[in-house]
Amino acid sequence: MISMNPVVGIDCGKRNLDAALFPGTDRTRIENTPQGLAILVRWLAERNVGVAGLEASGGCERLARDALIEVGLTVRIFEPGRVRHFAGAKGRRAKTDAIDAALIAEFTAAFPESPPAVRDPAREQLAGLIRARRLVVTKKADLAKGLASAPEEAKPILEAVVAQLATAEEALETAIVKQVAADTRLAQLTTALVTAPGVGPVTAATLAAVLPELGHTTGAKIAALVGVAPFADDSGEHQGKRRIAGGRGDARRALYMAALCATRTKGVLGEFYRRLVERGKPPKVALTACMRKLVVRLNAMVAAKATWQEHPA
Repeated sequence: MISMNPVVGIDCGKRNLDAALFPGTDRTRIENTPQGLAILVRWLAERNVGVAGLEASGGCERLARDALIEVGLTVRIFEPGRVRHFAGAKGRRAKTDAIDAALIAEFTAAFPESPPAVRDPAREQLAGLIRARRLVVTKKADLAKGLASAPEEAKPILEAVVAQLATAEEALETAIVKQVAADTRLAQLTTALVTAPGVGPVTAATLAAVLPELGHTTGAKIAALVGVAPFADDSGEHQGKRRIAGGRGDARRALYMAALCATRTKGVLGEFYRRLVERGKPPKVALTACMRKLVVRLNAMVAAKATWQEHPA
């Protein structure tokens, strides 16, 4: 049921913020600056708004999020895909910043159970370093693949760039380790995570940064958040294949590498993988099942403030 308490939806851009109330038709546009946000805070106070919904916008939403939390509003951050699906279900195709703000407001009112956003500068800094490293790793891999077919004159240049990117990757990994060590909470979490098979320091830091729900929700929900939960595709007598969908890419990539390493060991995940393959499961399906098993085990482990046990009691 949609709440009738006034909420605001805010479409966040680099330069401007578009705000719209639901229920109601009040709208405003202000600059995405501290001065603009001061104006927005007064505008919301005049209308007794206590809840704000924002789309995740690559960091453009952070200034508004922090300013609104500072004055006591409950702020919820939504994935853009969820809001667009909501628009599609309502038959809305037009898209402008003002329309998006109104849609976010209605979406916010329709899902009052969504968890509120929290300010976590240390985790956000770590997540930024993780994303920067991923960009460098991706570029390095692309250039390395292209070396074989590159003209001879270009190879020395490309090799030099690959070497520079390798140096940048090492520097970012050092920065990631320092960022983790500087925060007691993150340090304790990653220390526990690296006890699991296949989970190295960067993988642990990635999960700590982009999966704050780890240890604070159910196994089924954590698998869905990562994007390794199988979804049914049944209708009547038709039973379709279960497929994974959505999720957080950085967490899923980290789990993929961890599960891949773990399946090559004699531990519980390696045994689980081999049993699935022996039963006829395709290797890719078996590996996805291992990713799901791993993140569910990690979730329970963190919740219990424990370290990895191959065969927990």
